[in-house]
Amino acid sequence: MKIKDIIAGSKKRKHRDPRKSRIIQKDLYNADPKKLGESKGRDINHLEDLVIFHGSQGGKKAIDVLKSLETSPESVTIKWDGRPAVIFGRNEAGEFTLTDKSGFGAKTYDGRVTSPQGLEKMLNARPGAKNNPVGHQEFVGQMTGIWSAFESSTPPDFRGYVHGDLMYFDTPKDNKGRLEFQPNTTVYSVDPSSEIGQKIAKSKVGVVLHAYIDLEGNKSQVDTTKFLTGDLLILPPVTLTNSPDVDNKQLQQLQSILNKNSNNIDSLLNVPAELKMKDFANILYTYINSSVKSGTLNNLGRQDFIKWVQGSNLSNPKKQKSTEWAEKNAAGFDSMFNFVIAIKTVKNNIIGQLDNQPAEIEAYTDGQRGGEGYVVGKDVKLVNRAGFTAANSARNNN
Repeated sequence: MKIKDIIAGSKKRKHRDPRKSRIIQKDLYNADPKKLGESKGRDINHLEDLVIFHGSQGGKKAIDVLKSLETSPESVTIKWDGRPAVIFGRNEAGEFTLTDKSGFGAKTYDGRVTSPQGLEKMLNARPGAKNNPVGHQEFVGQMTGIWSAFESSTPPDFRGYVHGDLMYFDTPKDNKGRLEFQPNTTVYSVDPSSEIGQKIAKSKVGVVLHAYIDLEGNKSQVDTTKFLTGDLLILPPVTLTNSPDVDNKQLQQLQSILNKNSNNIDSLLNVPAELKMKDFANILYTYINSSVKSGTLNNLGRQDFIKWVQGSNLSNPKKQKSTEWAEKNAAGFDSMFNFVIAIKTVKNNIIGQLDNQPAEIEAYTDGQRGGEGYVVGKDVKLVNRAGFTAANSARNNN
């Protein structure tokens, strides 16, 4: 049955789709994420994805974020590109644990190991031990080698766990007068005379923390003051001091797209429940990410989406419904992606300005200035997806 047949035979009903309540909210900043339904997005969303997950209200928030950059640069922090992800803390009995995401959430074995020997045994039981024995043993040695630094920094009375990313296993070395380390795709170059540079030089291991996890599994913000100083350095947020120039004419063009097309954009996301496509926004998000990986980000649009859908892993019924829904709501689809393309251009221009500012911490990707990007507030990130994201994907898939 085609979409037009389903809709034609439908009686007028109350809106059951949770997106409807999202569309009419006046202030997205005060919205409860739990009430935003299936399309609330990630914990930290790409600026251009706000319109995909939250419709016209998301687009308005994206414009407001851009406006705030000139007046509140202190709300912008460097987005650290760390690896591997680690989780550490103390269990109910006070035993110290250092593991990774796979170990922490393991169902078939106890991955919340309480000794470096247990960590070594757990890691050696994984496929990498046979597939890449030399590299794997080096990694195991690095992980067990940082155990004491993490344990000594975690107070005996601490309960619960913290999730973070490793930035360096050993004290960064000097390279042409600056401290340098590369945890993942991005190379960081730090002024050793700066306050953060002096702290890095005195440390042996560096980590950035993302969330606290209590013994019941609930997540909240990390209080870094609870940890003890020593060999482990918990890298603090690094904020901007200089504001970028934001082109007001471009912002007006973005606002114009929303003013003329907000109803069409919201209609595109307000998929009738009987079509069983409450994840349509996630399909659009997956399409964009796939375009990043394939290097076709500049081709974003309805015809390219339809072509992608046909070759995707979606079920055949969902392929048909996604295609028909995009065609039926062509005005909303085209308007949404016109907005995405336009705001991506503004965003990348701003990222370029920020990347090239002289700074205590400079980031480089593939030899060029620029790292993973920046976080605005707590829930929006500015990332050059054609630059960093593509490079990161290529590096970690090889």
